[in-house]
Amino acid sequence: MNDGDREILDHFARTRDQTIRLAERVPEDGLARTAAGEEHTLGWLFAHCACGTTWWLHNVLRDGQPSVPERDGDKDWILDVLRATRDRFIAFFSADDGEPMGRTFSFAESDGTECKWVGRNRVLYLMDHEVHHRGKIVLALRQWGFKDIPFLPY
Repeated sequence: MNDGDREILDHFARTRDQTIRLAERVPEDGLARTAAGEEHTLGWLFAHCACGTTWWLHNVLRDGQPSVPERDGDKDWILDVLRATRDRFIAFFSADDGEPMGRTFSFAESDGTECKWVGRNRVLYLMDHEVHHRGKIVLALRQWGFKDIPFLPY
């Protein structure tokens, strides 16, 4: 694996680890809350970060493992899924000396449109997706007066 791809995967792992640290600090009852103007609970948003990754792995990247359905879950379930999907994602893209990072993957949309992406692009996309939802979570927590937010830039 080249140094650039290794750095991208390390960045994904750090991004997910920061999401896990944040989830660890949110009280169980906070996961059931929904911020004003938001459609989903914080628990669902955390689960969406993890389960969305499994959707991509299963449906587009075709890693041979099942997708995990999005749902509101308790804190232990959310943490388990966040950790497991981090490890599954890194293992997939690290396989064969990082070959999946440069492989082209295709997916047919429901209207028949074929989309193609290089693996590296999907890693970056899923990091952006996670940071977007983590931002929504942090904004809600701050509005509710929650102070135990880990320092997220690294």
